[in-house]
Amino acid sequence: DVTLLAALIECEAGSSNYEGMLAVGSVVVNRMKHRKFPNTLYGVVYHVGQFPPAHDGKVDRVLKRGVKASCVKAATDALNGKNNVGSCLYFRSASSGRQGLIIGGNVFF
Repeated sequence: DVTLLAALIECEAGSSNYEGMLAVGSVVVNRMKHRKFPNTLYGVVYHVGQFPPAHDGKVDRVLKRGVKASCVKAATDALNGKNNVGSCLYFRSASSGRQGLIIGGNVFF
C-alpha cells in the first residue's frame, strides 16, 4: 500500500514540497474512509474517473522504476494518520481558480 500511494503522490505532487505530497496522500486516505469511495487504497487509486496517472500508465511506470524516497515518506505518514487537509476529498491545480486550501501547486477542497 505504501508503494502504490507513494507512486500516485509522485505522479500528482512529486515536484511539490513535503506538505504538498502529504496533502495528496491525505486526500486518498480521506477517500478510503468516506462512504462515496472504495475502502481500499487500490480501489481509491484506480476508481473510475479519478487520478488520471493511475489510468494512463504513469503510476505503473513509477512503480517499475522505483519511487522517490520523499514520496514514500509522505505516503507512510498519510497512511499512519498524518493529515494536513482536514476532510478534503478532492484537489486540482491551484491555477484552476477553485476555492479551497492551497498547498504546493494544488487546491484542496
